[in-house]
Amino acid sequence: MKLDIRQEERLVADHDRLRLVLFYGPDTYGVVHHGRRLARRIAGSLNDPFQVSELTADQVDCLPEEAAASSFGNSRRVVLIHDAADSHMKYIEAALAEKGNSLIIALAGDLSTGSKLRKFATDRDNAAAIACYLLDEAARGTALAELFRSSNTEISREALAMVSARLGGDTGTLHDAAERLILFAGKSGRIDTSAVDELLDDQGSASMQQAIDAALAGDLPTADRVLGIALDDGAAPIAIIRMVLNELGKLRLLACAVANGVAPRTAIASARPPIFFRRVPLVAKALGRWLEADIMTAIEVALKAELACKQTGAAPELICRQLILAIARDRP
Repeated sequence: MKLDIRQEERLVADHDRLRLVLFYGPDTYGVVHHGRRLARRIAGSLNDPFQVSELTADQVDCLPEEAAASSFGNSRRVVLIHDAADSHMKYIEAALAEKGNSLIIALAGDLSTGSKLRKFATDRDNAAAIACYLLDEAARGTALAELFRSSNTEISREALAMVSARLGGDTGTLHDAAERLILFAGKSGRIDTSAVDELLDDQGSASMQQAIDAALAGDLPTADRVLGIALDDGAAPIAIIRMVLNELGKLRLLACAVANGVAPRTAIASARPPIFFRRVPLVAKALGRWLEADIMTAIEVALKAELACKQTGAAPELICRQLILAIARDRP
């Protein structure tokens, strides 16, 4: 069965009828975070070797034996598999054929729709598949706001929009950035745009946003140069492509508003979440350059680029660079 990441409470409540839960997706931090949190809630602790067994990809041949082991407490035994893959299917099937009642939690990467493991967990009644996707800008803002609120740290609206725009959708990056900003705020408990500039200006994600903004505005030299910085800083090509898709989606909404008679400046000012003021000139330039039909074509090209990155033998950095340059040069 397929579940949404927000259905964790349902998952905990119904765990007795499940033998396998698969967490997968491009948000690596989210996969591990949600998988380990579920394991802790089911087993009671991650530190009790009688209740929890963690297996690496090299140890997965031990899965049938571990899954058949009995629990020594009141909680259910959990077996965590790290870096789960299609090649582990025979061990997973063998474990589920045993009479043991351990819950197997498999943590995997960004599995394709044709993945045997993903299909197996989705189709079976006693299994669940949960995707952990990178967050878009609106979701990043919501997640960050909650992190700051839970630590009693106040962040200005402009600073929150600035952080959301600069960071990628990986939840690990969000947590790291939030922790740094909270520590920086100290006793004052307040974060403004100057704090964001000082702490996060060196993030590869900032370069990602700058490269995409430059490309959409038609500034090819800047887009190429800044994209190189982002990639050198460790930005994932597929994360850049997904940010491109996110920005194209927002640009399409603005283009639709303008096509319906709204002044470009008004459309930009009405955008939600609000556009950080330093980006407004580039967004305005992009809005004057793109028609809705062009944006739809670009979205199709970007989706194909994302799919191409997942193919065996692909060169993700090259695919990403070609997409950015095509957008900057002449629109796909």
